[in-house]
Amino acid sequence: MRGPGELVAALPVLLGFHPERSLIVVSTHGPGLRTVGVTLRADLPDPAGPDFPGGIAELCGTVASSLVGAAGPGPLGAAVVVLGGAVSSPVTGVSGSGLANADPSGAALSGADPSRADRSCAGPTCADPYGPGPDADAPGPAVTVLADAAAGALLAAGVGVVGTQVWAASTTAGSRWRCTAPCGCDGVVADADELPLTAAAVVAGAVVRSSRAEIVASLRTPDAGRLRRRHALFDRELEARAAGLDATASAAALEAALGATAAGTLVLDDATVLDLGIALQTPGVRDVALRECVGPRAAAAEQLWAALVRETPEPEAAEAAALLAVAALARGDGALANIAVDRARQAWPGHRLGEALADALGRGFGPAQVRAWLADGLS
Repeated sequence: MRGPGELVAALPVLLGFHPERSLIVVSTHGPGLRTVGVTLRADLPDPAGPDFPGGIAELCGTVASSLVGAAGPGPLGAAVVVLGGAVSSPVTGVSGSGLANADPSGAALSGADPSRADRSCAGPTCADPYGPGPDADAPGPAVTVLADAAAGALLAAGVGVVGTQVWAASTTAGSRWRCTAPCGCDGVVADADELPLTAAAVVAGAVVRSSRAEIVASLRTPDAGRLRRRHALFDRELEARAAGLDATASAAALEAALGATAAGTLVLDDATVLDLGIALQTPGVRDVALRECVGPRAAAAEQLWAALVRETPEPEAAEAAALLAVAALARGDGALANIAVDRARQAWPGHRLGEALADALGRGFGPAQVRAWLADGLS
């Protein structure tokens, strides 16, 4: 990628969705540190909250240690991107952002010290402290603090070179970007469709979602009434059905579902969902399901797990959600993996595999690590 404009344009391809209001760190490795590696994203910290700016150090330290843990041996570089918002965007109640719990007065940062809030703004459209400042092409005052903290944490964690530190209003082609360093370089975000990385992603079958919220929505059931009916069905019949469904029958149910998914003929009626809910709680069958996440039918397995997340009531949906996280992580889709882990932990607090995956993601597990983990754990 040639310059910050192409880097910002490539972020949706690297993440799997168009990020908003995010701190993003992109690792580089190989000769000349020119090969893109692990990409991590976090919500922007709330500059009007009680933990700002103190919480920045903890956030950046977590991101840096995760990046280094996932990157593997060898020289490592990194780029830091802060994505802000639009001019005069609301500070209070911004959906999906780090500002959702901001001061209800609509406080905005003022001056060079980000720990001070300008309490003179009482309206709902105070300037975004991460978005453009008075100069519409420049970042707000919180950006430099965050970018510098991220760079410092990366260097402290062992990253050899932190190159680009850039702010951009969005990843949309034509949006403005500007370096947070004293050089003051600026420009416009490139057209992602013209990047070789995008072409390679299309060939590989990668899907770029419009937002993280779209990924979350893709795992919701389209029929809440159906889930309520199945919840009652599980309560009524799970124990008796499980007693009559041995491991062999459970394995057969899973095999039939995987075959139907691959053939495009899967129908998840109540009986099938119940049988698969039992099957995925059977230790030997669950091991088979985990192997399928990295086997020749990995794509079909991932489709099946996602369908079961939508169609299975809680808490049983946690099993499919955890498997979906494994499949997504194995092919490098960290966004879907994190969302699936959240879904598993929400459906079944304390779910063993869900908690193990949450810990692994926190330590920066990538495709190589999850494949090695499966090979060691299931051999």
